[in-house]
Amino acid sequence: MKRICCFNVNFKLFCQIKVITMHTSKAIQVISSLDQTEIRELGDFINSPYFNTNRNIVKLFGLIRKQYPDPEKEKIEKEVLFSKLFPGKPYNEQIMKNLSSQLLQLALEFLGINKYRNKNINDKELDILSELNTKRLDNIFGSKLKKIEKDLLDTTHMIHPLFFHLHKLETIKTQFLLSRDRQKYAADNVMKTGDYLIYYFITELTRIAIDLNANMSSFNIKHEKDLVKEVLDKLDFRHILKYLNDNNYQYSDMIGVYYYRLAAMLESNTENFNNFKNSILENAHKFSIYELASLLDSLHNIAIQLVNDGLEDGVWNEFEVVKLKIKYNTLALRTGGTISQLTFRNIVFTTVRLNQISWSEKFIENNIGLVNKDSRESIYNHARGIIAYVKKDYDSALKFLSSVDLENPFYASDVKTHIAIIYFEQGHYESCINVLDSFRHIITSREDFSEIFKEVNLHFINALTGLIKAKSFPEKEGALRKIKAKLEAQKMVNHKNWLLNKTAEMLAGSADQ
Repeated sequence: MKRICCFNVNFKLFCQIKVITMHTSKAIQVISSLDQTEIRELGDFINSPYFNTNRNIVKLFGLIRKQYPDPEKEKIEKEVLFSKLFPGKPYNEQIMKNLSSQLLQLALEFLGINKYRNKNINDKELDILSELNTKRLDNIFGSKLKKIEKDLLDTTHMIHPLFFHLHKLETIKTQFLLSRDRQKYAADNVMKTGDYLIYYFITELTRIAIDLNANMSSFNIKHEKDLVKEVLDKLDFRHILKYLNDNNYQYSDMIGVYYYRLAAMLESNTENFNNFKNSILENAHKFSIYELASLLDSLHNIAIQLVNDGLEDGVWNEFEVVKLKIKYNTLALRTGGTISQLTFRNIVFTTVRLNQISWSEKFIENNIGLVNKDSRESIYNHARGIIAYVKKDYDSALKFLSSVDLENPFYASDVKTHIAIIYFEQGHYESCINVLDSFRHIITSREDFSEIFKEVNLHFINALTGLIKAKSFPEKEGALRKIKAKLEAQKMVNHKNWLLNKTAEMLAGSADQ
């Protein structure tokens, strides 16, 4: 959610003014990051004798808060603050350092407590329940236990930490029984503690494995040691899921969704994709909107992988996922109301490849405002450039694509390949070669590009360079046939179909001659 502005815009600016001698104070940095409500609450916090008994800290915060409504008129100087805190006394640097340090610690403590106040209600309720057990307030413990347990078990939608909360609840119940010398009654609770811990372990392990897999494939990040992979290789998830289903365990359907997600992510094929998709659709009503958003994001990534693998129905699968995300209102849910640049890019490409041009244009105009403001113009230019390219409005496409930031590897690939194709189509072969050489340098000089990404694009560069050179070969037909055979043998090539079509056109032209 967008943070509201500070109680006075100038207050957030004062720490940035170079003439201010306290602008490097960490306490000032923390305070200046707070919004209007938080500033007021921090004031109450500092004024509370439970948290702070140093009245000089109260005065210092008051001076910082109110003294500089307009930094252009006054300067915040340690000496000035000291003179107001200790009238008539000579300036003492150590005292100001101590006060600043204490103020910083209070501000940090406030952030921690404020975070706790806003955390999941179940976390707080379980902490209270644990303290009631420790204080041996059994009557209050019993009533609080019944309410928390009912709330958790009656949860109509799977919320991500539910299994951890249930595990913690059973742990507290076990501790209660053991501390009351009622060990023989704790057996079921101990068993449930293990059950819920395994549920939580499975869901978290699959989540982490997917993130690690994404880092490896997209950013070429490798690890010498990989305990997660080792555990996954040795753990028979299929057997565990069968056991849960055969014994009618609660939540087995939802555990199945996580299993199918992991299977589809680690081994992308149509069967695994459909199993995961169908498990989501069958159980969508059992998940919170945030957990559903996470699952659909994973389904989207798997669909993209199927496209990259060259499966015929992969693009339609991806488009179906996009429509599901729009249907369930999850498109920007997990990213703070913004659409990531890769998500935006992939949606545009998916719809363009399916010739859903009108749908794509409508999506661009309706959703560009949800893209991060810093990269919005670049992403918009990219999207409009791709649409212009498809419409064969090459002049507009070049104009848009030339204004795209190339920091992201996928955007760099899109821009360079499409500009190269446009120059080739227009017969500007020297310009095309220059673009390809520039792109080759980008690919070979960036260590953060994955090997797959490099391979896919280098195949494109080499093939298109070969087509241009073949135009001047005496044995043109032989050169073109070699390019065609090599393209057909390569599984992953950027714009493979376009390259094959151009090769076929040039072969046909060569035969006519």
